[in-house]
Amino acid sequence: MTEDDSARREFVFGLLLATIATGLFAGLTALAAVLGSVLASDGLARILAARHTKPTTPESSPPPPAPRAHRHTNHRHARRALSTRRPGGVLH
Repeated sequence: MTEDDSARREFVFGLLLATIATGLFAGLTALAAVLGSVLASDGLARILAARHTKPTTPESSPPPPAPRAHRHTNHRHARRALSTRRPGGVLH
């Protein structure tokens, strides 16, 4: 067996492996696409069915347990300094 025959056999073996691997990957990709579309259509059917059913919540919500305090606006925090100047106009 010469070196050319060995190289030719390696080439044919590689070509055969590439052909088998390509077909296997294409088949697995097609299977994943079919499975994904089945799962997506099932999920869509469940979403549409849930959208068409009315929720069973009561019409009015119960009153709050206690009235909330009125929140004043436009007031600064009590501990926040309103000015950086000291009283009396004396700069230190």
